[in-house]
Formats: sequence, C-alpha cells, structure tokens
Amino acid sequence: MNSTANTTPSTAEQRERFAFSLFLAGAIHALLIFGVAFATPEGRQAAPTLEVTLSQYNSPQAPEDADYLAQHNQQASGTADTPKELSSNRRAEFADTQIHDVNPLPQQQAARPADQRRQLITTIGNSPLQAPELPAEEKLSDEKRGDAPNDLAKTNPKIASLQARLDKIRQTIAQRPRVRRLTSVATKASADAAYLHDWRQKVEAVGSDNFPEEALQQKITGSLRMMVRLLPTGAVEEVIILNSSGERILDDAAQQIVRLAAPFAPFPAEIRKEADRLEIIRTWRFEMTGFSTTAGELPERG
Repeated sequence: MNSTANTTPSTAEQRERFAFSLFLAGAIHALLIFGVAFATPEGRQAAPTLEVTLSQYNSPQAPEDADYLAQHNQQASGTADTPKELSSNRRAEFADTQIHDVNPLPQQQAARPADQRRQLITTIGNSPLQAPELPAEEKLSDEKRGDAPNDLAKTNPKIASLQARLDKIRQTIAQRPRVRRLTSVATKASADAAYLHDWRQKVEAVGSDNFPEEALQQKITGSLRMMVRLLPTGAVEEVIILNSSGERILDDAAQQIVRLAAPFAPFPAEIRKEADRLEIIRTWRFEMTGFSTTAGELPERG
C-alpha cells in the first residue's frame, strides 16, 4: 500500500505541471504572434521594354547614345528633334546625313556605240560580196532593245505618277475658260474700251427707266460694287455683289437691271482671241438725281 502511494504523483504536483505547461504554451504562442511580422509585398516593377528596328546600313563607328536596337551599328541622320522609326520600304544604297542636289539621270541610250557606226551601203550594181548574217544572240539583244523603255517614266513608278498628275493639272488648266476683267485699269485696249462703253450706256439707260419706286418714295440712296460675268454671246453667266450698299432694295434693283439689259452685244473678234469670259466690275450709284455706274471705288460711309 505504501509503495503504491509513493509511485502515484500527488494532486498538487499534477496541478503545477499543468500550470507550467499552460504557461509554456502561452509563451510560445505569444512569441509566434508578436515575433513574426507580416509585410505587404512590394509592387512588381514592369519589365523594361526594348525598342528594336532594322538598320539600313552598317556604320563603322557605334553611336554614343542609341535610340533603338538593331542588327548593325548605324549613325542617325535627319532633321527631326525626336527619333523616328523607319518609314520607307526601300533599302538605302549608301549612307549620308546630308541632302544634296543631284543632276537628273540621263536618258537610256536606245542604240550602242557600235550600232551608231554602222552604215547602210546601197548600190545598183552587182557585187560578189555578201553581208554576214548577225549572230542569234545579237539579233535577240536588238529585239529586246527595241522594246526597252526609253525614258524614266516607264521604269520609275513615282516619276510616272508625277507625270500623270502634271498631265491632269495641265488638262484642267487648259479646260478653264480664259477670263478677262474690265475695270478702270483694263480699258487701255481699244476693243475693251469700246465694248465697255457700249455696255455702260445700255445698263445706265435701262437703270434710269427702272429706278426702284420704293427707293424714290422713301428717299433711299446708296452705292454698291458688283461684278457681271458675260459669255462670248453677250449672255449673263453670273452676277456677284462684291460690296453691298446696305440696303436690300438697292442690291436687288441692281441685279434686276442687269437681267433686264441682257443680252449684251457679242464679243468682238479681238476679244474672242484672248478671252472666253468678260468680268465687268463697276460701282452702281442710286441717287435722287438718277442712276449711274462708275469704275471708281465705293465712297467711305460716314
């Protein structure tokens, strides 16, 4: 009985062991909680990008500050402030940083110097000599030479495109009518002066007979500057008011007078040779004393 009591631990010792174990477990957990710190991961930096291009020629000296990566060293050229990528699909035949004026390429020769020395000998007599026949290769080269282009426009698409544009511009200009403008300065030629004199007399006669009644009743006066474009037959093609009188009644009356006076006399032969249209610019004056047209400018409005 006594041996059994001695081997069995007492209740007090068990409590002490339990308290020590509990304390040891709490200390370990506290150490884990307060001793280990958690930090948020730093933002990942983006991988650096590489700008790659294709060099058109190989420079013996590498540039100090390269803008792109390429298969060869290439010195930069051009006048731009910022680096530019390759913008042409053609390979450069040589490297140069300057633009030079060049002479146009000579036209392709249609015949070889040896061919130019050939001469055709004709005779009416019989001769025992016979002309040797050309070799087959030379005949073939002559046939190819006859079909070969003799100008750069057929071999260079850019030149052909420019020539086509120039031809179109020339055609457009050629189709435009030749316009002659008659003003106070353009009356030196006798034919122009005579035609303008007759035109003015007819316009002023019609204008005096068709002075706007409303303007007379309200005593509205004023001046306007108007352009009348005539066809070779004397018909009116267009009427444009360049400077308004400020009164709708007078502007409408001036245009109506032109339509009533039309058609005018056909162009004389001297004018037809140099012009397809006549533009007559005059100042139209509506005053209480009557109607008139002058070549002068509009008076300043007070």
